[in-house]
Amino acid sequence: MIKFFRQIRQRLIRENRISKYLLYAIGEIILVVIGILIALSLNSWKEKNELKTQELNTLKQLKEEFKANLEQLDEKISMRTAMIHSGTTLLKYHDNPNLSNLDSVAIYLARSSVSPTFDPITNDLISGGRLYLIQNLELRSKLSKWPSDLVQVTEEEVAWIFILRNTYMPFLYENYPVRDLNAAKWNKLDVVQTLLLDKNNTTTKDFGQSKHPFDVKAFLANPKLADQLSTVISSSMFAKIQSEALRKDIVSIIKLIDKELQDD
Repeated sequence: MIKFFRQIRQRLIRENRISKYLLYAIGEIILVVIGILIALSLNSWKEKNELKTQELNTLKQLKEEFKANLEQLDEKISMRTAMIHSGTTLLKYHDNPNLSNLDSVAIYLARSSVSPTFDPITNDLISGGRLYLIQNLELRSKLSKWPSDLVQVTEEEVAWIFILRNTYMPFLYENYPVRDLNAAKWNKLDVVQTLLLDKNNTTTKDFGQSKHPFDVKAFLANPKLADQLSTVISSSMFAKIQSEALRKDIVSIIKLIDKELQDD
């Protein structure tokens, strides 16, 4: 093709047909420009297709990750709810001894002394600077806020773990037979079930009951117990409220992802 054009140019020059040669040259330039534009257009189309493919793959991965995060968060919210209920019930026992069910005290204490922590799957979309792949601006905005929203929950979890280790458990070790608490946990697996990686695990352990005399009524009447229980309830409520707000964000993100996948 190039040889063909060269021959035409040479013939026009030999024949001294300058005007036609100029017209031909202009036409050739136009053809070259058109060829370049077509090549650029094809390259741009190819890049857009590649970016769209990357976006769809990323959206599918994000959906699976946030679905797993939602399932895990729901488990932690359930545990927080159980902690609030247990603390509230024990506080009622403290305020109204006649309403107390002494056989359930160990179970409620066991439920109130766990440390549910949310450990979400994190995508490198933000840290890796790949948010540009997400074309939906609302979804991109929510994903960019996700790390800071997550901090609100983890801060409450860290605060509770500090209280649990440094205040609540030392109080229980000093005032209650902890052997009975461990027995309650492993004989009533609902207390620790959501903490296990294998949710189908049914392992039990018979710790037996404490052999030392213990006055449960006196323990419930301990004025320091009310302070400890109110701290359990308050801390659990803060963490639960923050977790429920985070849950709304996750649900919203999943809905936006589903819309993008359906519109494709």
